[in-house]
Amino acid sequence: MVYLTTGEVARRCQVSVGTVKNWIEAGQLEAFRTPGGHFRIKSSALRQFQSAFGFPADPDDRPRILVVDDQREFVDLAIDSLKVLLPDARLEGAGGGYEALLRIGSLQPHVLLLDLRMPGLDGFEVCRRVKEAPASKGTRIVAMTGFVDDQAEARALACGADAFISKRAGVAALVRQVKTLLDQDAAAATPGSTRTRPGRKGAATDAARSSGPKKRAPRKRR
Repeated sequence: MVYLTTGEVARRCQVSVGTVKNWIEAGQLEAFRTPGGHFRIKSSALRQFQSAFGFPADPDDRPRILVVDDQREFVDLAIDSLKVLLPDARLEGAGGGYEALLRIGSLQPHVLLLDLRMPGLDGFEVCRRVKEAPASKGTRIVAMTGFVDDQAEARALACGADAFISKRAGVAALVRQVKTLLDQDAAAATPGSTRTRPGRKGAATDAARSSGPKKRAPRKRR
């Protein structure tokens, strides 16, 4: 899961930023304010809004997954396995903590498959930074390690990881855990109400808001 700006939501729904803010103020689109006063919207909240009010899903909203490990062979193996389980997903890899942070900023992954034991910036610190940043704190993190470490799981969860799994369980188990988190987010984003259109304050399109008064029908001649 990622957090979107009002501009990104406006682009996906093909409306103005002002219309998006109206939806938020009307309580139709869930959002929160950053310390700087800017709105941020969960990608899952946008999907729920789009479904509830009849907007087509964004074609770019396919699952985005980033695999982070200092062993390139493992990154390639995990990506190949994810392709089989999630053929529509956008998949990328990173070879270390610093590269991961850069790619997180550009990819905005829904799920991060993160190795904890890496040279330089390790996975614990990456996890902590991701969860502390307002723009990425909604990213789901599957922490993993191939080392025998009884404290690794507790440390990873304390840093904000959503799940922990040992590499010894095998790549298939790792990618299934990624899919489980995606399925959970998809279930949480599924609305239980029937479709309607946004109210007048949150009109669905700019055209509806700017079309002006309706033309009167011509009077019939007597």
